[in-house]
Amino acid sequence: MEKIPALGFLLVILCLTTRDLACQGKILQGADCLTVEREALLGFKNGLKGSNTRLSFWTGGNCCQWEGISCENNTNVVISINLRNPYPQSPFEEIYEKWRLMNLSGEIQPYLLELKSLIYLDLSGNTFEGILIPEFFGSLKNLQYLNLSNGGFSGVVPPTLGNLSNLQFLDLSSNEFNQPLFMKDLEWMTSLVSLKKLKMDGVDFSMVGSQWMEALNRLPFFMELHLQYCRLSGPISSLSSINFTSLSILNVGGNYLQSKFPIWLRNISSITFIDLSCNGLYGQISPGLGELPNLQHLDLSWNINFTGSCSQLLSGSWKKIEFLDLTYNNFLGTIPASIGNFCNLKYLDVHSNGLTGSPPEFLKEIKNCSSEGVIPELRELYLYENQLMGRLPEWLSQLEKLTILDLEGNKFQGPIPAFGTF
Repeated sequence: MEKIPALGFLLVILCLTTRDLACQGKILQGADCLTVEREALLGFKNGLKGSNTRLSFWTGGNCCQWEGISCENNTNVVISINLRNPYPQSPFEEIYEKWRLMNLSGEIQPYLLELKSLIYLDLSGNTFEGILIPEFFGSLKNLQYLNLSNGGFSGVVPPTLGNLSNLQFLDLSSNEFNQPLFMKDLEWMTSLVSLKKLKMDGVDFSMVGSQWMEALNRLPFFMELHLQYCRLSGPISSLSSINFTSLSILNVGGNYLQSKFPIWLRNISSITFIDLSCNGLYGQISPGLGELPNLQHLDLSWNINFTGSCSQLLSGSWKKIEFLDLTYNNFLGTIPASIGNFCNLKYLDVHSNGLTGSPPEFLKEIKNCSSEGVIPELRELYLYENQLMGRLPEWLSQLEKLTILDLEGNKFQGPIPAFGTF
């Protein structure tokens, strides 16, 4: 009997193993993706303009290797489409050319419905020329991530998106380059029971009424809410109970909110970012705000009718605060020596309030800071247009990282401290 060479023997074993795996429905790494999904992607591509440039390499049998496509390792089913345009629209020719080469537009065909395991879809930063967000997106039942931000979509945000019960991230934000998106109601959004992050800056919410916060409060896993410049109205202070107890970011600046300060915020210890700027909020600031242990960013500027004790607010136990803007309100009182405890504070703006008295001659000793010195991280300090008086304290000259200091419109007197190089 003729002997089989060792190399030939290994090839026989490999062929038998491959056949067995194929019979069991398993696919080796590098094998072709499913035919039905490859054809679906090609159908999707054919509806797009600009695809001849960006998607010119969508060829060959294995769509898992195509640009922007990711597949599940064991089954090679498509789970992700990432076709975001990484370049912004820009007046600068070099950046614009990069954006143009990456830009997609045209129609979005329902071929994507064949991708039964799709969990990630990102078409952001393209220009879809005012087309509606496809209603069939609401049938992509396994979708966990959907990003259409600054994509040139317009019209009503389809309520069918409420069918995406697995969705954790939704970004429909739009900027001034794009056609307007608007919401007719929020009831469908309460069905997004897995939603953690919602970004809809620039989407028109003027038709949803004043109970939008109550609707969003029904989402138990909510962590981030971004609704800047959305024409929101109504109060935000009337929640009787809080369901989104894991809320980390609340960004609703630039709206038409007419409300007292939402005192329920003081009960959310997880919150790191609060922006209520440029609204019509009024009344007394809750003293408990200064005790939020994880707060890093607080912007209450340009509400005009907020009032409260500046010394009381700045005497809180914030350990992580980095950004604090109280501009154009009606905060009264003095600047407390306790601001020396803000180890991480980089930006402090209290201009155009009713602050009085003299700045503290000495700051409280900083404890548990990784850096030594007076407010060691402070870069920008704005105290102008108040009623502060007296001598400028020496600690101002010890702010080693300070680059901007504005004191005009006060009644300071005496010598100016010897500052180093800004």
